Amino acid sequence: MRAILKATLVFLSFGTPLCAQSVDSLAGKRLVFLGDSITQGGGYISFATYYLEKQYPEKVFDIYGLGLASETLSGLSENNHAGGAFPRPCLFERLGRLLERAKPDVVIACYGINDGIYLPLSPERLAAFQKGVLRLVDQCKNAGVKEMFLVTPPIYDFSPKPGDFNYDSVMAEYARWETSLKIDGVHVIDLHSAMRTARDTRTEPLSGDHVHPGDDGHLLMARTILNAFGVTTPNEPVSTVKNDPLFKLVDQKRQTRWAQWMNHIGYTREKTVEPCPLGNAEVEAAGIQRKIDAIRRHE
Repeated sequence: MRAILKATLVFLSFGTPLCAQSVDSLAGKRLVFLGDSITQGGGYISFATYYLEKQYPEKVFDIYGLGLASETLSGLSENNHAGGAFPRPCLFERLGRLLERAKPDVVIACYGINDGIYLPLSPERLAAFQKGVLRLVDQCKNAGVKEMFLVTPPIYDFSPKPGDFNYDSVMAEYARWETSLKIDGVHVIDLHSAMRTARDTRTEPLSGDHVHPGDDGHLLMARTILNAFGVTTPNEPVSTVKNDPLFKLVDQKRQTRWAQWMNHIGYTREKTVEPCPLGNAEVEAAGIQRKIDAIRRHE
C-alpha cells in the first residue's frame, strides 16, 4: 500500500476535464460503479449512460451499477442504524467476489456519506475512511483494474441555523483528503465541490432528506462525472431526459443488471444473500441493448 502512495495523480475538478482522459477511457471497457444507496438508486448512472449512448452512437459502453444501500468503506456503523436492525454493510465483505466475477476494466467509486456515520469529524473515523479508500484501490489494482476514479462524497444538503452541527463539514474534509491523493492510475472527480456550488445557487434543496439527491441532483452528478471525460451535455430539464424512450431503455438495462449481478456476487446487509448463478442477466441486457442501438443508430 505504501507503494501506491508514491505514484502520480491527475486531479479532476468541476468544469475541468481530466488531462489525457476522454470518453475513450470508458468506451469498449467494462465499467463498474461502486457506492452506497445513491449508487444503488442509480439515477446518476442512468443519466450518464444515456448521454454516452446518445452522443457517441458509434461507440460501445458496458456499464454496471453495483452499489449497495447503507454501505461504507470504513466498516463503521451507528449503534442504532436501521433502528438497530442491522449494522451498515462494508464493501470489503463482497469486493473480492465482485472483482473476481465482474472483472471490471474501470471502476468508479463514490463513498463517504455513510462513512462519517453522521457524527462530528473525528480523527479515528477519518482514518477508517482513508484506510478503506486505500484498501479499495489496492484490491482493485491487484485484481487487474486498469483505471480507477474516486468520486468525492456528495453534499449533506442541510441549511443549519447558527450553532447547529452541519454534517456537510465532515464530508468537505473527506473530500479534501481524497483530492490530495497522489496514486498512479487513480483519478479524483470532485463531486462534493460541484454539488456545493450548485446548491449555493439554488433556493430548493437537491435532496429531500439531506442525503439522497432527487432527479436534479442525480443529473448534476452525472454531468459532473461526464465532464471529467470531456463530455458536455445539453442544458435540458430532467423531464425531457426521463421522457426519452432511449433513457427508459438505459435505465431498464441498469436495473436488470443490478438485480441479477448483485445476487450473483452475493452480499450481506439486513440478511446474507448467498452468491448464485448469474442466470439470464446478460441475455436480457443484450436484448435491451439491441433496442438502444436501434434508437441511437437509427436502425
